[in-house]
Parts: sequence; structure tokens; C-alpha cells
Amino acid sequence: MESSSALPVPIEQFGALKSLPLHLRQLYSEGHYEEVLELADAYLWISDAFSDSESAHAIVQYHSYALTELARFTEAEFMSRELLRRAVSRVGKAKANADMADVMSRMGRLEEGLHQLAAAMTILESCPRDPWYHAAMSSVAEAARWAELYELADKATTMPQLNAVDPMRLVIRDLQRAEALLEWGLRLDHVGRVEEAGVRFRDVIALTRPWLDPDADPESLLGSDQAMLGALLACGLAKTGQAEEARRLAASVIPDLHADSRHFDARLAHLAYGVALRSLGKYEKAARELIAAEQLCALAGAARHRLIFQFELAMVAADATPCEATRHLLAAVRAHAEQLWRLRLDRVAMLRQARRRVQLEADHATADTAAQTDPLTRLANRRGFDRRMAAVAADARAVTEQMCLLLVDVDNFKQINDGFSHAVGDDVLREIGHILRTECRASDLPARFGGDEFGVFLATDLTTATRIAARMRTVIRDHDWHKTALGLRVTVSMGLAPLLPGMTGENLFATADKHLYTAKRAGRDRLAA
Repeated sequence: MESSSALPVPIEQFGALKSLPLHLRQLYSEGHYEEVLELADAYLWISDAFSDSESAHAIVQYHSYALTELARFTEAEFMSRELLRRAVSRVGKAKANADMADVMSRMGRLEEGLHQLAAAMTILESCPRDPWYHAAMSSVAEAARWAELYELADKATTMPQLNAVDPMRLVIRDLQRAEALLEWGLRLDHVGRVEEAGVRFRDVIALTRPWLDPDADPESLLGSDQAMLGALLACGLAKTGQAEEARRLAASVIPDLHADSRHFDARLAHLAYGVALRSLGKYEKAARELIAAEQLCALAGAARHRLIFQFELAMVAADATPCEATRHLLAAVRAHAEQLWRLRLDRVAMLRQARRRVQLEADHATADTAAQTDPLTRLANRRGFDRRMAAVAADARAVTEQMCLLLVDVDNFKQINDGFSHAVGDDVLREIGHILRTECRASDLPARFGGDEFGVFLATDLTTATRIAARMRTVIRDHDWHKTALGLRVTVSMGLAPLLPGMTGENLFATADKHLYTAKRAGRDRLAA
């Protein structure tokens, strides 16, 4: 791979930094997965260097998708976890959960995949129905299809609010929904539920034909999308008895799909061609096409996908050579399909159980957070403070991260309560809590562990912690306290101590407390470290 200083495709060609993920999106949509992998690391380095977290997130996403399409699932799982780590919004976390569910389902780790899918769905229940929501639902639909939860996949791609979204996303939605409906219909057909299967096949035709109409918006379709739509439409036509049209359409798109290296997608065109040829009585040619489809499926498909083509091959054999042997063969394949269908129905119950488990975990986390939160200041309370201190004590023998403890006391707080009122005292504590929380970073933990006593765990070295603490003290002193009560002045004294190798939590607290009293004896409104 070329270094980031000599990119295969210069940034200037794409203009702004935001164009980097757009380039990967274009390559991915055209099926150039290896090129995505070649560029992703360099593009990610650039986005991280410029602190463009949004572009970096999208780059990691397409990197993960390309690995998934190439069936490099272990690497795809790693990138999915990186995607989850980088997600900042709730809908972003939901999409990352759904993408991970997709990868795990493809790896055969169904229970883990369903748990991730349940987590995504739980988050999305409370997210606004904006374009980001629909992007996350697209990932839910893909994960649901790979878990054979066709009902959920169909529901996830039929959101009415999507009508206002850009045409390209509408194409992707209809492609995704048509592919899920086709697989659903084939599975129904193979277990003898022919009428229900016919409904799905007709839905596939209704979804795909309008996009291939000469009057359709050509700018909404890439060539590979047109070929894939043609393959899906050909399958729907073949399974509803429109054999000649299906044969012509399938024959026209097979070369395009292979030319674009969309070999896994080409399996559907070969399937349509084979089914159409069988209907036309050309059994030998039909068998060749279905064998080709099965072999392509082996590139990235699941075992159930190969069974679909094996079933169609058994039907060709039964029609070409009607005898007891071929009837037994067809019966055996049908029995296998029925067994897999029963297992599929169990997954619906498994997802329901996973949803309940995720909800219980969320409720427990909410209750646990509430139990560790001070209701006045919304900081961690004494319980939360003690829990963090216990974690410090557990890691005392092997300090792996820099940590400092800052203790904060409000100067002359009793005089504030006595001179202004306890209500004003509460307002002072509430405002100090707000200032501490505002000045802290995500990795820090501010807490109120006593009446007017605060503690802040600062995840940094002593020099940086001293600078942060000094800023906090200054902001509190210079705050416009006259708005709280006329004539009010508030200052704080602070004691700061670093966590050193071999220290216990008690040692750390005692050292910070000693420095706090040093600050008080020196005249208050100061920091001692």
C-alpha cells in the first residue's frame, strides 16, 4: 500500500477532505472492494490528522463493509468494533451495532449477532426519523436478512418517511428490500408455501421494474445497480412463469455483473437464467446455470443460500428425469429446507428474548446510574466516588494510566448558608457542579461526595491536572455570583495529588486531602499540589 504522503488518488482530485469517504463510497458501490482496502488506511490517517471525526467514521465504515463483502469476517469484526468505539451519536452506535450483528451472523455466531441487533433496535426506538436513522435501519435490514429474519428486514426497509430522501438512497433501499423479498420467497416456495412465495416474487417485480423503465432517472442508477436490479427482476419473472422475458433479461446482465467483479451478485442472474430455462424445457442448460450460481454462492454465501440452488437443481433433475430416484432426491432436499425453516422460526423467538435482555440491561444501567448520581448537582455522588476509588485501589499495583485526584472545598460555606439562606447555598453547589462538569473532559469524573466537598478524578499527568484545576478555581472565583445573590462571593480551596505506582486509593485520597488543608491554612482560594 502506498504511504499517506503519496496517495494512489491525490486529495486534490476530490477537493475537500470530506471527499475522501465519498471516494470510498463510490468505489464500494461499484464493487471495487480491494481498492477500498488499499485506500482506507491512508484516508483514515489523513482524517485523524485533521481531527475530522465524521470523515474518519465513514472511512472505517466502508473499510468494514469491503472486508465483509470479501468474506474477511475476522478483520470485519475488528473494524466493526472500531466503528462502535468511534461512534459519538446514539444513532451512530445503533448502526455500528447492526453492522456488527451482520458480520457475526455471517460468521455463524448467531446468538451474539442477535444481541447486537437487539441493541441497535432498542436504541433506534428513541431516535429521530432523519436520514441517519434510515441509514441505521438499512444496516438493521441487512443484519436481519443474514439472520433470516425476513419480516424484520422487510419492515426496516418500508419506512414511509424515507420518501424525502435522495434518489440514490431510495435505489439502495429498493435493491435491499427486493433481495430480502426474493430470498424469503424462495425459502417459502421450497417449503411448499407457494401462494405466500408468489406474493413476494410479485413484490420483487413491482420494486425493480420501475427503476429499469426508460423514463427512470438515469442519474440515480449506477451501472452495477442496473445490472443487479435486472438480476432481481429476472428472478421474480422466472418464478412467476414469465420465462422468456426472464431468460432474455438474465442473459443481458450476467456479463455486466461479472465484468464489475460482482460475482456473488451474479449468482441471482444465473439463478433466474436457470429457472427460466427449466420452464422452457432446456434442462441441461438450466442445470449448468444453477451449478454456476451455486459455485458463485460459495464465495460469500451462507449454507442456506447454497441449499436454494441445490433445491432448484433437484427440481430440474426431477423434471428432466422423472423417476423414483429423482423424487427421493427432491423429497430429501425439501425435508432439509423444512428443517432450516423451523430453525428460522426459532430465531424470531431468540430475537424477542434478546430484546428483553437488552432492555433489562438498559434499565439496570439507568437505575445504577441514578443510584450513583447526586440529585442536586447531577455529578457522581459518594457511591460513584467510592466506586471509582475502589477501581483505583484495584489497579494500584500496576498503574497503567495517568490519574490525579483533585479535592475541592467551598470556602466558608457555612457562612453562605447562614448569611444568605440554604436555598442560596444549594444554588452555589449546583453552579459549582456545573462548572466542574463543564471544565472536565469525557475521561474525567467529577463527584460531590459530601455537603460542600467535591472530588474530580482527572485522567492525565500532574502538570496538565494542575493547569485544569487552576482554571476551575479561577472560573469559580470569577463567576458572576451576584446573579445568585447580591453581595455573594464564592471561592474554593483545592488539593491535588497524582496516583503513583504502589499507591492505594486511601493513599491517594490522604495525599490530596493533606494538600487541601495546606491550601486552607495558607489562606483559602488557592490550589496546593
